[in-house]
Amino acid sequence: MDSATMGDLVMAGFKKLGFIQFTGIDAVDFAVGRNVVSMAPKPEHLNHNGDIHAALLFGMAETAAMGASISGIVDLMGDTFIVARDGKIEYLARAKGEAGPFLATSELSPEIVAQTRADIAAGVEIELVVPVTITDTTGKAVASAAFTAVIRPRRK
Repeated sequence: MDSATMGDLVMAGFKKLGFIQFTGIDAVDFAVGRNVVSMAPKPEHLNHNGDIHAALLFGMAETAAMGASISGIVDLMGDTFIVARDGKIEYLARAKGEAGPFLATSELSPEIVAQTRADIAAGVEIELVVPVTITDTTGKAVASAAFTAVIRPRRK
């Protein structure tokens, strides 16, 4: 199975998750070393100020980061266990509901993707720090985040 087909399968599984369905997070761009997701806020996503609730921004950022962490290893997923160990987010500006949809972009360099693949092939457990930026429709950054993805061989 080629990597495009594997990517399609990953995205199909992604859309079945209850959190993804509740938030309306949608895949925009999924390529090796890159994951971009979007969210058009609904009234139930907004806080008392009319901004996206901070927990949803955090969840959107985590979704983008974890997608980027697997983007270069989709073909190795059967032998790999991946989980987020931690995450940190800095809210830079109001994420006003009317300023959506919002984009969360996470990118890894080709060198990091290559090293991740090499470590998986060698059976080495790794911790990968994955950055994310969330922007509004004008391109203004509303949040910056980083998540640590733990990637290890799947236990037999």
